[in-house]
Amino acid sequence: MELSDRIVRIEHVPGAGLLAADITGRVHLLDKDLRLVRSSPARTGTVAAGHAPLYTVTAAGNWVVGRDKRGTLLRWRLDTLDLVDVLDSDHTADHAELMEGEEPSPVMSRGITVHRGKVYVNNGYRQMVVLDLETFAVDRIVPSFADHVPVEWFCQDHPSIDAASDKAGRVFLGDLEKLDFPTVVQADGGNIHRILYDPLHDRFWATQDDGVDEDNNIANGVVTLDKTGAITDRLLLARDDVEFLAFSPDHRTVYVGGFDGVLHLLDNSTSELSIASSVTGFSHQLTDFTVGDDGTLYTLTQDGDIRRLSADGTEVLARAPFRRQSIWDIQPAVGGAAAQLYAGTDDGVAVLSVVADGSGEPRIDLHAVHGHGMGFTRRVVPLPGGWAGVTRDQWVFRSDADGKVLWRTRLASLPHTVAGSSDHTRLLACHNEGVDELDAATGQIVARIDIGRASAWAGCYLPDGRRAVASSAGVITVFAAHGPEVLWELDTAEYPKRMWADGEDALIVTGELGVKRIALSERKATHRWIELLDNTVENGAFIEDRVYAVSYGAQLAVYERESEEILALVEDLPDFGKAIAAVPFGDGHVLLAGGRGGWLRLFRTGGAGSKAPLTFVRDLLLPRQETTP
Repeated sequence: MELSDRIVRIEHVPGAGLLAADITGRVHLLDKDLRLVRSSPARTGTVAAGHAPLYTVTAAGNWVVGRDKRGTLLRWRLDTLDLVDVLDSDHTADHAELMEGEEPSPVMSRGITVHRGKVYVNNGYRQMVVLDLETFAVDRIVPSFADHVPVEWFCQDHPSIDAASDKAGRVFLGDLEKLDFPTVVQADGGNIHRILYDPLHDRFWATQDDGVDEDNNIANGVVTLDKTGAITDRLLLARDDVEFLAFSPDHRTVYVGGFDGVLHLLDNSTSELSIASSVTGFSHQLTDFTVGDDGTLYTLTQDGDIRRLSADGTEVLARAPFRRQSIWDIQPAVGGAAAQLYAGTDDGVAVLSVVADGSGEPRIDLHAVHGHGMGFTRRVVPLPGGWAGVTRDQWVFRSDADGKVLWRTRLASLPHTVAGSSDHTRLLACHNEGVDELDAATGQIVARIDIGRASAWAGCYLPDGRRAVASSAGVITVFAAHGPEVLWELDTAEYPKRMWADGEDALIVTGELGVKRIALSERKATHRWIELLDNTVENGAFIEDRVYAVSYGAQLAVYERESEEILALVEDLPDFGKAIAAVPFGDGHVLLAGGRGGWLRLFRTGGAGSKAPLTFVRDLLLPRQETTP
């Protein structure tokens, strides 16, 4: 048997196996060889199956307890995975503390713990709920010690001090039963996904997503704190989010990993922080991790791949059977049919188009999927007679219209994007070590751009050939069309995801704090579209007077361009949205979105005066990769 849906959380449960929660809100148990033992039934009734990912989950005693993204609290039997209790978020809230008409806030957080027979977790309104484990009766609902910030982790391993962390970079030390945490430490600028107690050296460890001060969005890693909350040491080992840390059974090894896709083994036999070894070769970003009783390791990557590794990480002992797929980018072909598109996928590039069916409605026509064996295709650049792309495995490549790879060039470090010049002669590849410019005809690197310590996360060409680069720290720099001369620079202090030119004088940037339009002549953001988005904006598209944005909250929002007013919000996307494109159809456009899971969703769009700014038409699911292993 294979897992049918992407796993988002894993936890080793002694005596039971590996507990795994998926994107639809179901839970599963796997044995040590990662064979599927059993799964919970699909949720029905008032619970929207398929639209409530389960990131918040743990096991205690005879039970599995969790909270889905929408704030619904759930309890399953551990031995059978039968769903026993479902508590709607509206009925686990203190309404006296809410605004009139307030609705639950969707959130992907992991903060849940069971302590002395009580379950502690945020509800859908980010209040703190305490429930009895054996009856699942609500014991109390109180304001959270983290205010309106979701709690990300709890730790009760210290003999007398409880700890917690939140999504605003804070560590809390105090008493969990009293929900009193008098010591609050700002240890990072972003999520602290883990805080754990180290009994060997009587200290706490915490992860960092952003880094602090001069390292913000440049370098991050782990910090240690003493029982007073003082930060005693730090180790910078990553350029992107650190998602976990865990101890070996004897606490002499600390495992740390995250979005860089590297598992670090830290030597904890002494109090000095140091990396003993590092493990690479994962298919995607590392998102979760747990250690078995026998010291073997379980890793989860963003694409749903679960592996069991030897204690030193060097040997793959088992992989869970799962077929992955994703749509990373959608771009219109050059010089072909008006609606022909290239889509970057987990295994290559798909060629498709939007055509009319017999009733005149739009549908997606899949022509081909061309695999290339170079890792997932993160970005696609249409070129005459084919396309170029960049892959997670550090390749920039060019293919003809039949998918034949014409050339490939390996980059020096983990890439984030590739963009093409308007005359199709040059490619701009952004990666962790800077920027490479390539000859589109041959793949030869013809120029290198150094942007300092930060990673190059986004880049594009302006119509006249000037090159724009956005760093992980949010600094946008415009370089001359040739040579290293800096013509313009702006520190936005907001990390980017994608960037493209909006005419000669403006850039559109997605990422932290929404979609924004930056006017070069005014040296500022003239517009920002962000209302109701609860996470980083991955991508955007413009159709006439409308702006469309997809976020890591699995949301799709529609805005009026000039006023920035939100017109519609879709919150039931199948999974993370990655790609979005305006596609000509009839006398207007349709909107095509795609993302993790290989889904493509087609919408009709309404212009000014339309009552429906976005109308769902149909889905197309791309073929998944072959089962692994």
